[in-house]
Amino acid sequence: MLRVFPILCALWMVSLGRPALACKCLSSLGPCNQTGSSDVVFIGTVESMEPMFLSRWNPSSQASMAPVNEAYIAAREHPSDESIARLKSAYRKAFPDMAADQEIRLQSAKTAAGVASLFYAGLGRGMQVRFKVKTLFKREDDDDDPAKASSEAHPEADQDTLDVWTPFGDCGYDFQAGETYLVYGNYDEGSSNSLSTDICTRTRRLSEAGEDLAYLFFYKDQPASSRLEGFATTDELYRMTFDRLHDPESIRSPVAGTVIELQSDRLTRFTETDRNGRFVFDGLREGNYKLSAFAPGYPVNPSLLAGPQAFHVEAKSCSLQVLLLPKEPGKP
Repeated sequence: MLRVFPILCALWMVSLGRPALACKCLSSLGPCNQTGSSDVVFIGTVESMEPMFLSRWNPSSQASMAPVNEAYIAAREHPSDESIARLKSAYRKAFPDMAADQEIRLQSAKTAAGVASLFYAGLGRGMQVRFKVKTLFKREDDDDDPAKASSEAHPEADQDTLDVWTPFGDCGYDFQAGETYLVYGNYDEGSSNSLSTDICTRTRRLSEAGEDLAYLFFYKDQPASSRLEGFATTDELYRMTFDRLHDPESIRSPVAGTVIELQSDRLTRFTETDRNGRFVFDGLREGNYKLSAFAPGYPVNPSLLAGPQAFHVEAKSCSLQVLLLPKEPGKP
C-alpha cells in the first residue's frame, strides 16, 4: 500500500478539496466598478493549465502525483544520488513547463527536502492558465489612447493568447480546459507581465456572465458612456445600512415592479425594478438627469410614487441612485 509523507499528503488533500476555511473577499463589485478597477478584461477559452494536478476537474490529478509521493518517501528513507535523481525526474513530470530558474534550483537540490521546497514554491505561485482570447474589452488604462498605451506597456496583450495566474487554495478560480470565461485580471505589483485573477473578482463562465456582457457591450461600443444603477425602497433609514462602496445587489424593503422613468434633455427611457428593487440604465452620456418612480399600470394609470430626483452623470462613471417610495397603508 502506498504511504504518503504527511506534509505532501496535507498539501495534496488541500489542492483537491480546497481548504475548509472559506476565502474572504474584501469587497463585492458590480460589472461597472469591476471593469474600472481591472487592468485587463477579456473573453477567452482555456487552452492549457499548469501544473495540471492543481485542477480539481482533472480526474488523473491524484495518479499524476503518486510517483512524486513514492519517490519522495524513497529519497527520505533511503537517501542516495539515485533516489534523489528519481525524485527529480518525477517532479519534472509533474511540472513539465518548469521555468528555467526552477530547473536550475532543481538541478542543484541535494536532498529530498530541497526538492520538496520547490513543490511548496510551485503551490505558492498557483496555476498558470493560458487563454485563447476571443474578445478584448479592456487592457490597462483606456482613458487616453488605449491601443497605443497598452501595446507599449504590455506588448503581450496584442497576441491572441494571454497567460493568467490564479492562486492555489480557496481563493483560486477553478478553470476548466476547453471552457470559455469572462476574465477580469490585474497586473501584479512590480511585474508588468504577470496577470492574475481570483474568485474575489467577477471572473466567471461566459454562460453565467449575462449582466456583465450587457455592460461591457456599451463599454466597448460607446467608450465614454456611463452606467446608472439604482434601487426603489420604502425603508426611510436605508442610508444607515446601505453600502454604496461595494455595489450592493439588494436593499432593505425593496419594491419590485415599480416603473422607473429616466429623463434628460436628450432622452426619456423606462424600466421596471426587479425583485430586489433594482434597476439599471446603460449607455448614458455625461449630463443632467431626473429619475421618477410610478406605480404599476403606468402609463395607462399614471401614479407618481417618487421624484423627479435630479442628479448628474459624469462621463465613464458608475452612478448609483436610490428612490424612496411611500409605504402602502397597513404595511410596516
